[in-house]
Amino acid sequence: MASSILVTATERGSGKSTIALGLVHLLESSLAKVGYFKPIGRRDDLGSDPDVRLMKDALGLDFSLEEMAPVTMGEVQEALSRGTYDQLLDTILEAYERIADKCDFVICEGTDYFGAMAAFEFDINADISRNLSSPVLLVTQGLNSAEADGGDQADDQIDDRAGPCGNMIKNVALVKEHFDAKGCEMFGVVINRTEPKSDREFHDAAELALQRLGLKLLGTIPRTGMLSKLRVEEVVDALGAKVISGHDRLNVAIQDVSVAGMTVEHALERIPRGSLVVVAGDRDDVLLGLAAAFVSPSVPAPAGVIMTGGLEPRKNVMNLLLDVTGRQMPLLQVQTNTYQTAIGVNKVQPSLQAHQRMRIELVKTLVESNVDVELLIARASVQPKTRRATPKQFIHRMVHTARKDRRHIVLPEGMEPRILHAAHELLDREIVDLTVLGDPDQIRREVGRLGLKPHDELRIIDPATSDLREGFAKRYIELRSPKRTPTWEMSFDLMSDPTYFSTMMVQEGLADGMVSGSVTTTAATLRPALEFVKTKEGFAIASSVFFMCLPDQVLVYGDCAVNPNPTAEQLADIALASAETARAFGIDPLVAMLSYSTGASGTGSEVDKVREATALVRERNPDLPVEGPIQYDAAIDPRVAETKLPGSKVAGAATVFIFPDLNSGNNTYKAVQRAAKAIAIGPVMQGLKKPVNDLSRGCSIPDIINTVVITAIQAQRT
Repeated sequence: MASSILVTATERGSGKSTIALGLVHLLESSLAKVGYFKPIGRRDDLGSDPDVRLMKDALGLDFSLEEMAPVTMGEVQEALSRGTYDQLLDTILEAYERIADKCDFVICEGTDYFGAMAAFEFDINADISRNLSSPVLLVTQGLNSAEADGGDQADDQIDDRAGPCGNMIKNVALVKEHFDAKGCEMFGVVINRTEPKSDREFHDAAELALQRLGLKLLGTIPRTGMLSKLRVEEVVDALGAKVISGHDRLNVAIQDVSVAGMTVEHALERIPRGSLVVVAGDRDDVLLGLAAAFVSPSVPAPAGVIMTGGLEPRKNVMNLLLDVTGRQMPLLQVQTNTYQTAIGVNKVQPSLQAHQRMRIELVKTLVESNVDVELLIARASVQPKTRRATPKQFIHRMVHTARKDRRHIVLPEGMEPRILHAAHELLDREIVDLTVLGDPDQIRREVGRLGLKPHDELRIIDPATSDLREGFAKRYIELRSPKRTPTWEMSFDLMSDPTYFSTMMVQEGLADGMVSGSVTTTAATLRPALEFVKTKEGFAIASSVFFMCLPDQVLVYGDCAVNPNPTAEQLADIALASAETARAFGIDPLVAMLSYSTGASGTGSEVDKVREATALVRERNPDLPVEGPIQYDAAIDPRVAETKLPGSKVAGAATVFIFPDLNSGNNTYKAVQRAAKAIAIGPVMQGLKKPVNDLSRGCSIPDIINTVVITAIQAQRT
């Protein structure tokens, strides 16, 4: 049975769901299987609890929505009225055990304090904590409404001993008293949405005050605008608005809400940048002015416009409105009048949703950076695995490693939307430093069109106009073989190519690594690196591996992307490079040199090639565990290994699989990827003096992020 905690709040809107999401993610880096359970959920228009959907979609949890939220508050209310509450608690416990039996640790989430049952929910959460043996982790807000507004009433109520957090401590003390009376174990407190400017002072004062209550402060999480700002899509959902245009920009953050009830010139003077503007649908002049502001660089642009009263401009005005904005401005329509609409918008609360990828990653980063998770890991009594790792553990550890020693990566495909999305996420999560290549004005316009915030840390270089181009051209001539010395004109022309320019940045130490290939062929991506970066000393060829992330471990497959039919010497190079790559990413290398025969039983030129390659590996690195020739089943299955190759350290336990040729390697990795539903990360280039990596042209944003992280880690070791 897994250990667990119950994450519950002192009041509605404290952010317990976001904290729970961050904790599940953080624990997954150390524990093989972390579960999530919300004993009592609520049903929205989609028929399930939105918090549970968020957890399942954002974290890829295996359990169904019904398994993770077995009971609704309506069912609790009915059970209380019928006297069957104890039986309902049994239902909750049985559902919890089904999840806990498959996990090392379970994060349980308390109720939401919605509706008529809110006054009874402290009792209900206490009953859940006691019946599930889940200690209570309290989530509270750093500032309550009175303190946030700076009211005198808050100052009068502050306990002198608690300093700047007196009201919050009083709330926590009242809730703790309630849980203590019910016999619940208190685990600790997380304070959410503290003021960043005074976070240290607040943290110290809160820690001392909580110690007096016998509670441990696990962390304080600063308030951030990216999470507290509404998105246009949240207003659409809350008001049931009709979306006329700007479907691709509904995730834009709303900086303010404005009502345009005056003439266009006065309205534009008073509307801040990023406002959601509420305006009557028959105000043609104001609507056209807002459309012009949306595309103008000199007037504050609105985040979107809501047309009220069920009205809209006449046909020609509407067509002009859509043409001016290129249908990019979020234009919404509601039936309510302007006053009702403005009131309705101001009542909408920000909510985290699974498709809001950057916000979710920010939540993970905030929890990881500010919450002490060691107590949770100790409670689970499960030590991290040293050799095996789940995909989530592997990816989490990679990000952690890259972030500890940030490197500078260049992305030459600066106009590709996927690259820009990935770049902003990488910078927001503070994983790497980045340069993208392309025309700065065009890239900034594309960033705006995609609804991304301008990022001061994103460096942009245009190879065609860069001062570096001439020096790079001279250096290119120096680096090329004397037999193939290019002309000055050819060299200067090549350095306007983003791939050549970015690779030269890496060669000259102006960047630590390069990632390309989302819109460029593999050949075009790797050609400059092979021309002048070249291979490491001791390696005759460059090669590649895939990290195959299976449900309970990560394997290394090489070479599945670059060398069609390697010789024995080249195969040995691939094996040694793959072992080095595995070790760099925390995988203990046990190398299997694959063939259609195991041990000395088979004959033939292909088997002999693998046998010779294995001997060369042992000669060049006597300490590396390697076995070959060996069949795949004998390499991975201990029972088969005991029959075919008893006593081998590698057989049945291999972590690095070296394929004899590209045909077998490429087909095998794709077969395993589909059949086992594995995550394949790669190809990861190896054997080069400096890291250059290729993307698939069908890559997703997470693929790009993973490849950049891998490149950064490779750069740490060059």
